[in-house]
Amino acid sequence: MKTLPALFAVALAGCAATPPSMDVPASLAAAETAFAAHSMRENMRPAFLANFADDGMTPREHGWVASNEFLAARPNPPIVLDWRPQYVEAAASGDLGLSTGPTKLVANARPDVTHYGQYVSIWRRQDGGPWKVIVDLGISNATPVFWDQPLQAAFVQGARGALDPAALLEAEAAFSRLSAASGARSAYGTLASERLRFYRDNGGPAVGLAAAKAGDSEAGVAGAGGAEAGGAEAGAARGALDSDAPDGRANSPVGAEDSGANSDGTDGAGADAKGADSTGADATGAGGS
Repeated sequence: MKTLPALFAVALAGCAATPPSMDVPASLAAAETAFAAHSMRENMRPAFLANFADDGMTPREHGWVASNEFLAARPNPPIVLDWRPQYVEAAASGDLGLSTGPTKLVANARPDVTHYGQYVSIWRRQDGGPWKVIVDLGISNATPVFWDQPLQAAFVQGARGALDPAALLEAEAAFSRLSAASGARSAYGTLASERLRFYRDNGGPAVGLAAAKAGDSEAGVAGAGGAEAGGAEAGAARGALDSDAPDGRANSPVGAEDSGANSDGTDGAGADAKGADSTGADATGAGGS
């Protein structure tokens, strides 16, 4: 059994709707786009250092690490890493949101080979300041999925009271218990949002619960390691996933557990931050909406 990092729930309590102003999700999309442009202009390392919060986390070989601390003592990796947001969703409070989209990575030593993937980033904005990444991870795809798709943006509103990080962790624990007892496919069928996105390494992203259930959604059993709530509308949980996948990589279901409100979110496992480790070997991403 293998333990892999996982971003297994972003529970957005409320309905994604078009509000009178799309300024908040637009600002999040702009932040992600500027982040990618920084990576292309200089290198992914200075771009990550500039855009991650000090407590921002990303999965590496042995689990979750603080991204800035991990990168600070390392040289720029010999890669070119590009990506773009294809879907963003932000809390009405304007302090938490998610961004997901396609990535491509080219190692300097092999400019003729392009690695494709998907990423998911969770962003936080405090006191009206700049958006900063607090969680980032990715999976790989064989083909450039979603590169030709337009940006979609949504606003989350209509929550029923403030979200409690402890409640998010308990919702994740309930999902884990059901997954262990009945299998991950059954757990997603019972608890996931209809708007779930299911991403897995080297597999095409499945958008929507029906598409995810039609594929291979047996991903193992998740265990939560941390949670973050944003206003009354949004929250994210991350942790580890135990997998018996034969190739050593867990599927990366992108979904949300429903804890008494309409919910939405992301699950992901088995990849580095936006697919870029210091060797430039992997390509990126997992996301949900």
